[in-house]
Order: sequence, then C-alpha cells, then structure tokens
Amino acid sequence: MSFLRRRADAPSERADDTPPRLTRAERKAAKAEQAAAAEYAARVARAQRRLAQATGPLPVVTPRRSSDEAVPTE
Repeated sequence: MSFLRRRADAPSERADDTPPRLTRAERKAAKAEQAAAAEYAARVARAQRRLAQATGPLPVVTPRRSSDEAVPTE
C-alpha cells in the first residue's frame, strides 16, 4: 500500500470550520484573476512612470504660514 493511498484512506484531520479544497476549475479561475490583477497593476505603474517622465519634476512650492504662525495685528 502506497503512502498516498494510506493518506487518502486516513480520516480527515480538518476542523469543521475550515473551508473545503478548491476544485481545479476554481483554482484556475483564481489564478487567472490574480494574473489579470497583476497585469492591471503593472499597466498602472507603467502609465504613472510615463506620466512622471513626461511632466518632469514637480515645482517646489514654499509652504504657507499656518494660522498659528500668523503675524500679530497689534
């Protein structure tokens, strides 16, 4: 009797609240969804990089005074 056969015949050690294993079709769909999400993230990153290269560095703006640092009127 092989190890795999003994393993399959053994009683389940899972708790009742653990989800069942995914089917092959479900795993395939999840993998495709993850690949699509990764491709979308890569496209966004490339677009942001191209935009940053096209616009050049952002101008430096001097910070405005806050109301706490306002000039006294007296």
